[in-house]
This record gives sequence, C-alpha cells and structure tokens, in this order.
Amino acid sequence: MYVICEDHLEQAIEEFVDVYESPPDLYHLDKVSFTDWTAPSHCDFCPRPPIFLVV
Repeated sequence: MYVICEDHLEQAIEEFVDVYESPPDLYHLDKVSFTDWTAPSHCDFCPRPPIFLVV
C-alpha cells in the first residue's frame, strides 16, 4: 500500500506491480474514507501531502 502525491503515482504503481505482480487499485484520498485508518500527512516518497492511495 502506498499513500502518494501526484508526482510519485507512476513510481508507486511500478513498485506495486513489481512486488505483487498485478495492477493496483487506485483511490483518490478526497473520495474515500475508512473508519479505522487515517491517511498520513505526507507522501511515502516525499514531504508533499498525499493525493492517492495505491493498494
């Protein structure tokens, strides 16, 4: 699972496919919510705010 900014979307997808050998599901963080999970305040690859959840 990756929580990433727009600039790192392609990198996160490539890493996900390398690890899981299948395409990920992509979610826009503004359009999803989970009761037991809060999105981190920064991208997994940089200090920018995250926009996407890659799972």
